[in-house]
Amino acid sequence: MYEKLYSSIPDTDAYLKRLDVPRASCLDQEYLDRLIYAHQCRIVFENLDIFDFHRPISLEIPHLFQKIIVQKRGGYCFELNALFTQLLIDLGFQAHSCMCRILRGKTFKGPILHRGIIVNLEGKEYFCDVGYGGPQPPGPVPIEDGCSAELHGETFHIRRFDDYWWTLSRTTSGGNIEDVLQFYTMPQDPVDFLTINDYCSGNPASVFTQKRFVNLRTPAGSRNILGDVYTCAENGQTVTQTIRDDNEFWEILEHSFSLHIPD
Repeated sequence: MYEKLYSSIPDTDAYLKRLDVPRASCLDQEYLDRLIYAHQCRIVFENLDIFDFHRPISLEIPHLFQKIIVQKRGGYCFELNALFTQLLIDLGFQAHSCMCRILRGKTFKGPILHRGIIVNLEGKEYFCDVGYGGPQPPGPVPIEDGCSAELHGETFHIRRFDDYWWTLSRTTSGGNIEDVLQFYTMPQDPVDFLTINDYCSGNPASVFTQKRFVNLRTPAGSRNILGDVYTCAENGQTVTQTIRDDNEFWEILEHSFSLHIPD
């Protein structure tokens, strides 16, 4: 019944071509960093199937591959991190999914509503993420208490919260430390995310059913749409504009995110 949640990537070379990253003879931290950064720069975080099209979100690997790689769409964390985890496994990395709790922008303890990735590499564990849709590490972060990682001009930190949970934080452009999320390292099976995905993609209380999210890292910064506001923050300059209508929205999707959605 759930076999396709555990399927291999139908065509790993096509996935790597989508990322514009060749195969590597050595599966090291440098290659993992390259895969993560390319993924964030080339595959859009978006919830259009949820907010605009009201479609059910499948986590089956063949479906995700067709949507994200063949059709060149994006997705949200349960889709993007599911597919990327399977790619890492198929390439030969030791990787598994983990449960996460979002902290950024919250003054309360929210439920577990995010899917992350743990990679075990050369005897060390790393937290990885290509599906947060916000300030996520552009590379692997070592899971060590008090560790800081400089990644593509950004600094992220890991600290132990208690016997089970770890906190990921970052240094903001203003020099402050901001908590992003918490995670635990115990492996989670793909089937464990089905009910959380159903809530996030279909419940009226979910932020993804209430507002449109589109986000893409670029080598110069980032581009995002939140609700009806488009923001381009690149080369130290930030420009925002209110999206006036659907025609302007689809035009921005195509020109700023390389995201073409057929009628």
